[in-house]
Amino acid sequence: MFTAYSKASDEVEAVDGDSAVAALDEQRRTVLLEIEDKAFSYFRLRAGIVAAEQALHLYRKHRSSMMLRASAAFQVINWGAYRGLATQPDMDTEVLIGIGADGSSKLAQEMSKGTRFQLYLALRVAGYHEFAQSRTPVPFIADDIMKTFDDFRAVNAFRLFADIAKVGQVIYLTHHQHLCDIARRVCPNARIHELAVPLVPERWRCVRRPIPGLSLSRPAGPATSTRQPGSAPKGPRPSYVLHPS
Repeated sequence: MFTAYSKASDEVEAVDGDSAVAALDEQRRTVLLEIEDKAFSYFRLRAGIVAAEQALHLYRKHRSSMMLRASAAFQVINWGAYRGLATQPDMDTEVLIGIGADGSSKLAQEMSKGTRFQLYLALRVAGYHEFAQSRTPVPFIADDIMKTFDDFRAVNAFRLFADIAKVGQVIYLTHHQHLCDIARRVCPNARIHELAVPLVPERWRCVRRPIPGLSLSRPAGPATSTRQPGSAPKGPRPSYVLHPS
């Protein structure tokens, strides 16, 4: 301590004239500016670290919550054939796997087409609930995703839709009548809208001269029986599509 004091005293006594004082003052200001600059850099870096840690925490929380929801929905749809979902690392990314009831695992791409449809629906259901928790819910729309489901799995899928309907609106499009019957049974308050296919007028189907801007096509399907003019039609009338040419 005495040595440091003596050294400082010698340095003070060595100061001679205004030029030396000015040089020391300039050096002091330079050091203070460096300290201030590095302090701000430290605080910026620290704030970035805190923000990143918070974002990772929220991401893990959201991901964990969504994974739990998706696992539960997947288990419900497939009647316990899979007990949940998990991820496993694959180089620089992660892949989704299903955990079977016996503890075995299977990659999503190794599942059957029907099971992949069930997995896709489970992920969508989980994602919708996560979205609806913090935002104004939008309609949940699915287009005949249950075409590969048996009736038991369809029943459970409609039960999941009934849960979604408690917080939002579900719109399911299908041309399978038995799914409408299941929906009525599982969700008594569901509204079924049957959209009839309009028939093209006879005079449109008999036009031989092309109409500018329009063309008439008939979807592929079984041939229809011919009939004599004026006789009653036999079987279903063929359907046509009128579209811009």
